[in-house]
Amino acid sequence: MKKSIYQVGAVVILSAFLAACNTDIDEPTTSSAANEEPAETEEVQNEEQPETTEANETDESDDASSDQQEEATETSEDTKAEQEDKADNTTLTYISNGQPFEEKVVTSTSDEMNYTIQHFENYTLTSEEPGVDSLLNNADEATSMQIEVVQKEDVTFDQLKESAKETISAIAPDSTKDLDLASTLEERKEISNIVGYEALLEDEKVVKVVIERENLFVTLTIYDNVQADLTDAFLQMGLTIQ
Repeated sequence: MKKSIYQVGAVVILSAFLAACNTDIDEPTTSSAANEEPAETEEVQNEEQPETTEANETDESDDASSDQQEEATETSEDTKAEQEDKADNTTLTYISNGQPFEEKVVTSTSDEMNYTIQHFENYTLTSEEPGVDSLLNNADEATSMQIEVVQKEDVTFDQLKESAKETISAIAPDSTKDLDLASTLEERKEISNIVGYEALLEDEKVVKVVIERENLFVTLTIYDNVQADLTDAFLQMGLTIQ
């Protein structure tokens, strides 16, 4: 009987001991898991923080880009306004009957040929025939200028020069002269070559001028008279062709 009591007591003691052991083993596991959770939370916070930083950097970049675009737009508008103002105030000076004159000019584009010209406000650019335009003096129909523009690959300066000289010689064989245009080359660096001839028939004048620019040739045929003397006016306008 005592032996059975001892056995039961031993079993009870052993069970209590095992229960205590199990408690000691489980507690560290629970404690470890609790300790790991803050670490995971910190990692999640660290992962989320760069996104916030990147978002802030993106906002700052967008703001800077917007500011730059606004500045570029303002600069573009200012430049355009300056160009328009400059165009409205562009003038050309010419000599007529020994007197200097200065007039405002406007810019026109040829309908048939790929060029622009600056001309006085009371003149009109019109297409006369394929390859030939006319600049007409609205105040005097007796004075005008024909314009022919060709690309360099189509002809040479010497060919155009020879053709102009032959035309003038045929108009007035006994009253022709070469024009002195040396000052034009000195004053206008964009003109690489220029030559001119004049034929005089009583009080009427016909002038042929061949101009070489970087990318094209221009042939001007000016119809003028002694009274109007607008040859230099037409020439100054013709020199702006480009």
